[in-house]
Amino acid sequence: MQQDKTLPLLDDPGAVEAACFAAINQSCCGKGGIPYRDLDKARLAYKTRDVDATRQVKRAGEAHQHTHQQKAYDELSCSHTESHKKTSSDYLKAIVFGGLDGIVTIFAIVAGCVGANLHPSKVVIIGIGNLLADAISMGFGEFVSSAAEEDFVKSEREREEWEIENCPNEEKQEMVEIYRDRYGFTDEDADCLVNITFKYREFFVQHMMVEELGLMANEGPSPIRRGAVMFASFSIFGLLPLAGFVAWLTLSGMKTDGHLAFAMACVISGIALFILGFFKGRFVNQSPLKSGLLMIINGTCAGTVAYAVGAALEDVVAVTV
Repeated sequence: MQQDKTLPLLDDPGAVEAACFAAINQSCCGKGGIPYRDLDKARLAYKTRDVDATRQVKRAGEAHQHTHQQKAYDELSCSHTESHKKTSSDYLKAIVFGGLDGIVTIFAIVAGCVGANLHPSKVVIIGIGNLLADAISMGFGEFVSSAAEEDFVKSEREREEWEIENCPNEEKQEMVEIYRDRYGFTDEDADCLVNITFKYREFFVQHMMVEELGLMANEGPSPIRRGAVMFASFSIFGLLPLAGFVAWLTLSGMKTDGHLAFAMACVISGIALFILGFFKGRFVNQSPLKSGLLMIINGTCAGTVAYAVGAALEDVVAVTV
C-alpha cells in the first residue's frame, strides 16, 4: 500500500512556491505557470547546448507582456511561510506516515482473515507475509521517489549554471522581471539587486532555482536513509496489530477462534493510531486531537470493510466450493 505523498511534497517550501505561483499565473504564463519563458524549450536548448536557442527562448519571454503587473505579496502568502524543515523533521515525517500506513494495512489484513474465519495460525502467517512485502514496497518506493526528486533538482541546477555561464545578461533580465512583477520592485532597484547578487554565483544559482523554478536543494536525509526509515517504521508499527493478536493467542493457549484475539488487536491498533495521528497533527499544524481521532476512524473503516468482505467471501466460497 503506497502512501499518498501529496502532503509530504507540500511540506517542502520550494514545492509550495511552485504550486502557488503556478495557480496564480496558469492562464497567461504557459505550462506550469512558470513565468517569462517556455521551460520545455529552455531544457531542449540546454540538452543540445545550443546557446542561440537558449537566448531566443529568453528573449521571447522578455517580450511577453503580462496583463497583471504587480501582485500583492500576501496573495503569495502560501509560499515562504515557514522556515525549512530540518533533517529530524524529514525523519519524523517518514516515521509517522510509514507507521500509519503499516498499522492500517496490517490491521485490515487481520480483520479480513478473521472475518473469513481463518485459523489463527493462518492469520499470523498471512499477516507477517504481507507485513514484510508491504514494508519492502514502501521503503523502495520512498527511495525511488526521493532519488528521482533529487535527480530532477540536480539536472535543473546544472542547466541554470550552464545558462548563467553562456547567457548571463538574459539570466539577469529574468531576475529583474521576477523582482519587478512578483514583488513590486522598481526597474532601478531590481537592476541594482541583480547586479549585486550576480557577483556571488552560488547564491545567485540557488536564488534563481527558488524564485524561477520553485526548487530547493535537498538538505535532508539521503534517499537510501529515507527508504530505510520508511521500511523500519512500516515494519515496526505494522507489527502492532499482529502483536496484539498473537499476545492474546499466547495467553489463551490457542484456545480461541481468533475473534477475541482480534479484539485485542483492535485495542492496540486504535491506541497506536491515535498516538501517531496526534503527532501527525502536530507535524502538519492541524489539531492533534482531531488528527488522532480521524486516524482511528480511518482504521475503523478499513477494518470494518475488510472484515465484512472476508465474511461475505467466506460464505460465497463455502457455497461454491
